[in-house]
Amino acid sequence: MPPEAESTMPAAAESSQPAIEAAEQRQQPETPHRPPAISDAIEQVNRIIEELKHSLDEMEEVLETLELAERQKIDDEREIQSLQRALRQLHRPRDHEQRH
Repeated sequence: MPPEAESTMPAAAESSQPAIEAAEQRQQPETPHRPPAISDAIEQVNRIIEELKHSLDEMEEVLETLELAERQKIDDEREIQSLQRALRQLHRPRDHEQRH
């Protein structure tokens, strides 16, 4: 082989390499076939995600209920304190009258 041919062949091979790789990528399917075990695992993970979302929704409802109960408890405690003050005021004049 003449020396000039050897120097041009690697350059030609190098320049065609990207074209070959691009052609091979076009021939490969974009979504390769997944084995059943992987598909089953993906489905199971998706089911778990949905169950967790449902659980989160239920927990948010429980939280809202607890917050409402806490507000009601605070309101009830204030009402009790108000009634206790009113009761003490009713008893004070009697205490004062009994001392005289």
